[in-house]
Amino acid sequence: MSGDGVVAHNRRTYFAENVDQTRTHLNIEYCYTPIEEAYHQLFDAAQEEYNAKQKRKDRRIENYYEKICNGDQEKPFYEVIFQAGNKDDMAAAGENGELAKTILDKFYHSFLERNPQLHVYSAHLHMDEATPHLHIDFIPFTTGSKRGLSTRVSLKQALADQGITGEGRSLTESDLWVQKEKEALAAIMLEHGIEWEQKGEHKEHLSVLEFKREKRKEEIAELEQTLECVQQKQVSVQALEQIEAKPLPLTSKVAVEREDYQTLVTAAQKYVVQEKQEGKLKKLLKEAKRTIADMKAKIESLVAELTAVKEELAQYKSVRGQLRTADLEQENDRLRKRIRTYEDVISRNNLWNYFANHKRKDVQKNEKESER
Repeated sequence: MSGDGVVAHNRRTYFAENVDQTRTHLNIEYCYTPIEEAYHQLFDAAQEEYNAKQKRKDRRIENYYEKICNGDQEKPFYEVIFQAGNKDDMAAAGENGELAKTILDKFYHSFLERNPQLHVYSAHLHMDEATPHLHIDFIPFTTGSKRGLSTRVSLKQALADQGITGEGRSLTESDLWVQKEKEALAAIMLEHGIEWEQKGEHKEHLSVLEFKREKRKEEIAELEQTLECVQQKQVSVQALEQIEAKPLPLTSKVAVEREDYQTLVTAAQKYVVQEKQEGKLKKLLKEAKRTIADMKAKIESLVAELTAVKEELAQYKSVRGQLRTADLEQENDRLRKRIRTYEDVISRNNLWNYFANHKRKDVQKNEKESER
């Protein structure tokens, strides 16, 4: 991330609502230099060298920091935040708070060793929020540049100088670098008996990314080798075309130089080998086409079989529905008989007064039936 106010928050020149000020004294300020001063330290010599070469005043750089801030090519600085665990398992005020502090402290010092091209001008470890965490603010720079200042701001080139190169938007230098730093933190955590549980990772694990990159390198190497073979064949053809046969006097035969003769023999041998390879490839292609044809026929057969099964299933469902209707009718008859039995019991025991409403409905029902 980059933006105004970040360092002010890190140095606690103002306090956010989530800060416990009774614990602020436990924070660690590893380093702090105002960013303008950090730029002077890093780039003033290169800026003076660059300006000395400029014949036009409008091409000179008066303030490199302001130039970067006002430009669109690079950000003036970057900030990364690292923490181990969360407020539930590594709370700052909990029993594991000091352990988290120890891990992050060791990680910070190793960060400086791993990243010589990232100038850290501000770094703070916070123990006064829910979970201990580390803020590292840095300016990425590269040296020996042929364009612009010899020492200039560039995250992409700074990481490349550290041996980290990406392959487009799907696998950027930043992706690889962030993942490597996470793994470095995980290694320190493991030294203290804490295993990295990768929750909600939006990027693939580094091993997967590197595997893809190595596969691409292998593919490129194969293509380059194929191209070299093609180029060699082209050279051979050109060499053959340049061979000149000299007629022998008093005979129909011709003569060629010994070196040219050897070239012809080698070309003929290669041609025979290529013919054999081509024959094998044609045979394999023919077998592949035959296999494809067999598969198509099998698929058509399976499709026809599936259609028949579907029709049979539809008939089964229809018959099953009819059978189900018959079962329901039998169940209705059984229930009607049971109801008549209950009514007989009620009549014999003069209990209809307890079913007055039901009896009236039943009388009305019987009257309607008698009218019919």
